[in-house]
Formats: sequence, C-alpha cells, structure tokens
Amino acid sequence: MYPKRVYLTVWAILFTLTCVGQNNRPYTASFVGRMGVDTVLVETYTMINNHLYGKAFIRVPEDYIGEFSIHFYPDGSIREFNINAMNPLNSSLPFEAKSGAFEYRLNMNCRNDTCTYYNSEAGRDSEKQFRHPARKMDFVGGWVPLISLMEWQCRRLAKSGGQALPLKMINHNIGVYDIRVRYQTKDKILFGGPFLEYTTISVNQEGRIQSVDGMGTPWNYNVTKHVPIDVDAVARRMTQTPGIGIPSPTESLQASIQQSTITLTYGRPYKRGRVIFGGVVPYDSLWRTGANGPTTITVENDIHIEKRVLPKGTYSIYTIPKVAEWVLIFSTDLTHWPTDPDRTKELVAVRIPVRKSTDIKQQFTLELKETPKGGQLRLMWDDVVATADFAIVR
Repeated sequence: MYPKRVYLTVWAILFTLTCVGQNNRPYTASFVGRMGVDTVLVETYTMINNHLYGKAFIRVPEDYIGEFSIHFYPDGSIREFNINAMNPLNSSLPFEAKSGAFEYRLNMNCRNDTCTYYNSEAGRDSEKQFRHPARKMDFVGGWVPLISLMEWQCRRLAKSGGQALPLKMINHNIGVYDIRVRYQTKDKILFGGPFLEYTTISVNQEGRIQSVDGMGTPWNYNVTKHVPIDVDAVARRMTQTPGIGIPSPTESLQASIQQSTITLTYGRPYKRGRVIFGGVVPYDSLWRTGANGPTTITVENDIHIEKRVLPKGTYSIYTIPKVAEWVLIFSTDLTHWPTDPDRTKELVAVRIPVRKSTDIKQQFTLELKETPKGGQLRLMWDDVVATADFAIVR
C-alpha cells in the first residue's frame, strides 16, 4: 500500500495530462471556396489552443500558396498574424509575382492599443509599415479571406453562449471597421457589418463551419467544408490550368459628348456563372456599381439628367437596382471605401429605366453614347441594361 498522498499525486498528474491532452488535441480540416464556376481558394488549417495555422492555395490576383500562422490572446483576439506568399509549384520557395506590387510577407501584431502591419513587397528596399489605433483586433480582411479565421470567430460566439459578438476587422490599406458575428438561427451565423454586408455561415453546435454563402457581399464566395486536403498537390495541379487573374480589373473610358469630355473609371467584375441581379447584386440595396475602389465620373460641363443638374466635376457613382427601375446616385464622397460610403454626400439621385437584353454581358460594362439630344450612360451586366439620358448644359 502506498501513502494516500502518493495516490493523490498520481491522480493529479493523470488528470492534468488528460486535460492537457484534450486542450492540445489539434483539429484539422479544409475549405474550398468558389466564385461562381471558378475555384479561388483551397485552405487547409489546424487549430490548437490559441493558435491557428495552415496553408491556402489562392488564385487571385495570381496563383500562390499563402502560409499563415495566427496567435491569439486568451480572450480570442489576435496577438500576431503572419502570412507568407510561397511558390505554388514548390512551397519551400518564395513566390515571385509577375504583376504589380505584391506582399511577399505580411506580419501584424497588436499591443499597447496599436495594431501594426509590416509588409515586405516586391521592388521595395525596406518594409512598409501601417499603424492603426485599436485596443483589439479580431479579423483581417482582404481579397480572399481566411475562412478558418471566420470559423475561429464562430467558435468564440458558440462558446460565449450569447447571440452576438462584436468584432474589429482590419485591412492595412483601408483601416479598422466594426463588424460582428451573430446567430440568425441555431445553425446559421451572420458574419459582417455595414462595410461587408453579411455572409451567411452554416455551423454545427460547436460553431464549426459547414458551408459559407457570401453572395451579395464584397467576397461573393461560396465555401464548402472538406476533410484535410493536400494544398501543395492541388496547387501543383491547378497552376497548370488557366489562371483567374484580377477578379475585377479596373478600366477607364473617355467620350466626347457634344464636344464635352466625360471620363469614367470603374472595376469590372465577371459573371462567372452566377446569378447577378438578385444574387451577387441584391435588389433594393445600395450597390457600389462596379468593384475595387469607387466608380467615378468626371464631367467637363454641367449636365442635365432627369430634371436635375449635376455640376461639372468628379463624382462617385452608386446605384440601387430594382426589378422595374434603378436609382442612379452621384456622390461627392471620393474617399470612403465604396461598400461603406458617406451617404450624407449624395448630391443627385434619379430614377432610370431598366430592361432585359438578349446580349448577355459576362463582364460589368459602362458605356457612353452620344444621342441627338445629348448623351446616354448605359450600365450593363448579365441580361440587364439600365440607361440614363442626359444633356450637356452650356
């Protein structure tokens, strides 16, 4: 027989080992994200204690593997965020971008009420730094979000026992935004806010993501859950197929309407097999009318449009698509990200007709045409054409 204290000591050790084993047991799974018919993301991740890490094969703006590692504070907010861009054919080698500035390594840490980004970009001798005042940070936004980081927040909500959880989202170029996760039903969580709209996420009781419906949000991805996928093998195979490139390239056009110059600059998203109006673009909601930064128009002279006068100058354009008509809005706000504009700066809003067309536009298109009475602005995507007639004021 051993002394009672020996049994107690052994029991305490076994209890501790059991608990630690449960806490330290890694959870690994994968997500596949699609934009219409195009696969844009294959992500495999592991969660263990206060650490989330993994790999994602990302197809926009170029094919690369993002190796990520996120460490969290005990309250679940981000302590440090790292992602490295690696070669899709050999993830041991750094990625070499072919177009534009590309962040080869992005690091962010949050401490002392400040979140600081350290970005290493191609063609720069020193890293770029972005500092944003924030007491905490929960989510990092970008072209392609980490779905596993969304799941982390859904898990936090499930563990809290509450109906909603406020979050801070950061993008190094755009800034800090208030978003949240909240239950819509017991197995559906809404993720987002005014900046993002709301992504609908199907979850189990633990808050584990089963699928993601991002239609009508800036991401517009549909995501499904999978058993762990070999990201390197997928990347090697898919890199041999035609790439996606920039999902919504920015273009400019200029036209002379009755000897007055008008210039438009806008992002041009593709249909990609999706339902556009009533799907990607919800009815009866403010639409950025394009993609990327604000869609802008510069008019050399005042124009007369639907009994309103728009003074010469530069404006951002928004619309509210409806089934029978659209509302066309000209705003003086040129600085806010267009998913969250300053609506107090709307200068002119007019109702314009809309019709169906047999000429299907796979890419969102703006046109300026001269007419006998002035000009016409055409907004076209999928099988929809909205038109706004205007006259030049001399």
